[in-house]
Amino acid sequence: MLILRPDREMNENIFIEPTTGRVYALDNSPYHTIEAIFNHKNFWINLDPTLDLSELLPLDFKDDTTGLWEYVMLEPGNKKDGDDDENEDDVDDDEEEDGDLDEEPLDMPPPWSPKLFVNKDKFTDMCPNGEKTTFYRKCKVEIFSECRQVDGLVKRITLYRDFKRLITEEIRSYFACRKDKLVIRRRFPYEFKLIEHYESSLPYNHWKKQIKIDGRYRKVYFYHHRQKDGLILREEFFDTKNKTIEEYKNRPDKLIYRSVTYTPNQEAHNPQALKSKVNNYKDDVIINKMTQKFELDPDLPAATQIKKTEFNLNVKMVYIFFHYEEGKITSHHDFYNRDELIGHANIDNVNDKDQVDSKEQQVKRKYHELEMQCHQQINSQEQ
Repeated sequence: MLILRPDREMNENIFIEPTTGRVYALDNSPYHTIEAIFNHKNFWINLDPTLDLSELLPLDFKDDTTGLWEYVMLEPGNKKDGDDDENEDDVDDDEEEDGDLDEEPLDMPPPWSPKLFVNKDKFTDMCPNGEKTTFYRKCKVEIFSECRQVDGLVKRITLYRDFKRLITEEIRSYFACRKDKLVIRRRFPYEFKLIEHYESSLPYNHWKKQIKIDGRYRKVYFYHHRQKDGLILREEFFDTKNKTIEEYKNRPDKLIYRSVTYTPNQEAHNPQALKSKVNNYKDDVIINKMTQKFELDPDLPAATQIKKTEFNLNVKMVYIFFHYEEGKITSHHDFYNRDELIGHANIDNVNDKDQVDSKEQQVKRKYHELEMQCHQQINSQEQ
């Protein structure tokens, strides 16, 4: 099928292969030549079909002046080449003949098939009764009409491992018109694995992708427009690792990473132990270690900016690492006993004579506040 540029308001002329629906440019198509072209008004014949398609371009068959194309049907106002000369020679003969009729243009013969009509409701259903199932060698494809299923399911592809289609390897479900913007769900039954993809929605949905293994693992990607806290990734391990990882972006405090390891189903014997509420456990869990990482602010000195903080509650130690200065291969780092930080933070009065202890007191109180702030943000993410 030939689609012309001026008639369809397109940038270039193209071919469409009816059997596949593929689109080809005129200078890059699998066709060798064109023998004839027709539409609902006329029929044009190529007088030299031995020419290659590249020699026929740019297909000016309507306004052909080379004599390569010949039209069949005479349209109003059109006359074939040579008709004017013949008519001038035979003017006298035509006037003398009585009952001579004027030449009338011919119309293209109508198609043999009747005009196609498709009911709008049936076209929307896409298949009889709104459902269609097709079987392949190791695959089954189910198509459903849009907004017909309660969960918004429009297509489901089931992949099998065997030719008898008994062992299911993967189930892919496609959705539309869902409030939670879920578009694709992939299930792996024998792996207890689930993968979900979501569309972007500024008002209420920020999930981009979820990977979940029942009872063991979950990983959630968030869209970049989540401006509440800058969270872009959350990874949870429930089996033996018992760890949660979060990654952030574009935060004013330059936080880019946070992780927490915990021990579930255990009572806290230490009064200074920290607890947290994890969504996958009914009771509070005991935190073992909290780690945070910060990106470098180019407007501030690198040596004064914290790169990583590690609060290890098992060994009761706090580690503070700073960024590298430009041109140096080493960086400053501090480590403190956690009990000392808590003890110094509880002291409100500082002697004016001991100026060195006063500065150290401020530093230790600052690091203890970082620990409390990290614990508070971890609890807020679990809500």
